[in-house]
Amino acid sequence: MGISYHSYIGTTVDQLPQLPCSTIGHLSLSTPVGSCVDKFGRVWLADTAHNRVLVFDSDMDQILASFGTVGTGPEQFNMPFRLLAHPDKNWVYVTDIGNFRVHILEYTERLEIKPVKIFGDEPEVALRGPNGIVVHDGKLCVADEFYEGQQSQSRLVIFSEDGKFERSIEEIVPEKGGDPVHLLWPQGLSLDKAGNIYISNTGFATVVRCNWQGQGVEFSATGKCYIDGLALSRGVSVIQNRVLIPGGLPNAISVYDLNGQFMGSLDGFFAPVQITEFTGTNTLLITEPFLASLQKHTVNLATLKGGKSRATKVLKSVGDERDNPGQLHFVTSVVGDVTNTQSSYSSNAPLFEHWVEHQLALQDQLLKVMQPPGLPSWLSIALSAQTEWVQRWQQTMVRIFLNDKFEDPEDLLWMMDSGNYQLQATEDGKSDSARPISLPMLPGSLGIASLTPSKPLPGQLDPEVPLLVVSNYLSGIVTILQYNDRLGELVPYTVFGGLGTGDEQLNQPQGIAIDPTNNDILIADSGNNRICRWRLSDTGGPFLVHTFGQLGSEHGEFHTPSDITVDAQGTCFITDQNNNRIEVYDQQGKWLRSFGQEGYGTDSENFLLPTSIDHENGYLFVSDLVNRAIKVFTCSGEYMESFSGFGADREKGQLWLPYLLHVKNSKVYLPDCALNRVNVYQFNI
Repeated sequence: MGISYHSYIGTTVDQLPQLPCSTIGHLSLSTPVGSCVDKFGRVWLADTAHNRVLVFDSDMDQILASFGTVGTGPEQFNMPFRLLAHPDKNWVYVTDIGNFRVHILEYTERLEIKPVKIFGDEPEVALRGPNGIVVHDGKLCVADEFYEGQQSQSRLVIFSEDGKFERSIEEIVPEKGGDPVHLLWPQGLSLDKAGNIYISNTGFATVVRCNWQGQGVEFSATGKCYIDGLALSRGVSVIQNRVLIPGGLPNAISVYDLNGQFMGSLDGFFAPVQITEFTGTNTLLITEPFLASLQKHTVNLATLKGGKSRATKVLKSVGDERDNPGQLHFVTSVVGDVTNTQSSYSSNAPLFEHWVEHQLALQDQLLKVMQPPGLPSWLSIALSAQTEWVQRWQQTMVRIFLNDKFEDPEDLLWMMDSGNYQLQATEDGKSDSARPISLPMLPGSLGIASLTPSKPLPGQLDPEVPLLVVSNYLSGIVTILQYNDRLGELVPYTVFGGLGTGDEQLNQPQGIAIDPTNNDILIADSGNNRICRWRLSDTGGPFLVHTFGQLGSEHGEFHTPSDITVDAQGTCFITDQNNNRIEVYDQQGKWLRSFGQEGYGTDSENFLLPTSIDHENGYLFVSDLVNRAIKVFTCSGEYMESFSGFGADREKGQLWLPYLLHVKNSKVYLPDCALNRVNVYQFNI
């Protein structure tokens, strides 16, 4: 018995022409995180999932340099994460999170880059997740995100500025006494002018302030050494005497003054992470990892007050659309299987198709030129989404015109390519084999399941091809798609749900499963903390059977259930994500048992945010997000074995942000929405 890495699906487009070169048309980023500005005004970017650091000119019009490849050597990375420019020396620090270390890179005015030192992976230090980083008065502080202290707390690690270990800070002691403040999954760090450290304490959705001895520095507005009440804290930056917290509000950057008073928010973002002050007045660099872009914005933070919200103005955005043939963008779920060894898909007119793609690229460049500098961020993002949506329709019409389609659509692996608003499919599972196979999907499409009715439904176009059930996280709508043989596309069959808390409504639905005993559709209604069971009538109309669960930690309660699978007897297994356990229910929604508990560990029944679950041949497969592990259990809850690996090395099956897994014919398909690929593993009994 064993589970091992097999292959991956998803074209990697990371080759650059001879440098320097234009950013437009040459730069496909993959989940970029960190940024900084060096002493000559050049912009450095951690292109994290591509395991490299890129350097741009100050206008971000040209790529000047690319440094690093994947690996463990002195000029190699495994997920370069945060960047920090030394204020005095020609140094850039790079936290190499997958290799558990930090690099110091030295650069010249001519942009000659060489490694100076690598540190943090020595046994006496043993960083477990170096993330945020700051330097002050000859000292360096690194947030060690996945370090496990005695009470499972994370830590800060203090070095000299040239990387010599000095000490750790495992708890923040309030300056006026009281219980210590623990850190859990700290990400970004920042400093104010007094040298105080601000910590994005992601696991507790707070921002903590302390000095370099680990003593808390109180915010007068809160009476505590932390700001709470945040939706999330992906990072923190102190700029213009304001505390900027990406993710403090959904799709926004929360802004506080240095007393901890909420001033307002910057709206119009998706999932911003790193905010870097640029050399120009009121100018910020902001990374949007899941939009695969680095953006330059302008905003006067002093004008933000009274808790109001406003948009920034986008001056520049770099990062081409991730829509090359075979490329995936924020892939979230899969269904089906790869059984053939050769693909029968081929374009009927490759030259014409290439011409069409060229015309679409020219159109995209023209639209970008027509968008003036200073466009509000929300409008820029909306226009980009609209442009991409139109292009999806144009590309679909081209495929229909050319009659390009799979010959055996009933035997495919289907992938939800959420960032490109489409479903893709493959017959052979090769890395570059993904091809679009749906009309444009609604933004927010997420989970997917395959439904084969016991008999053809009225209006079903091709009963040989299973229906696909798709959840939409943003709208709460569930769409059932069917295959149209004439078009060679998936088209809607029926819809149900809608955003809300009512019995027939859904809030942030994620995983979907089909009960094999009766073809019922079960949905992890995450935002409502419940499971919903729906059924298609003989006429094809969807109706609600029942729901079960509510918010809580007792048995029969959930805290963000994210996925579900159902065995041959109708027993339901549910990832109760924020309760860090697997809940088991019968077909009527009655609780039977549970297993698992909170904790680090890749080879046990400990869980930290278990995200997804599926089953086959009497075994359960669980994707354990923070532990970056696929864990195998018996259906009674006995741990058997696992595969684990944190990083972005595509040759090793490593994971960053795995989402909804799928198991079929002893293969485990696990999409990683941050690495933009589907990893394939083999399970041998």
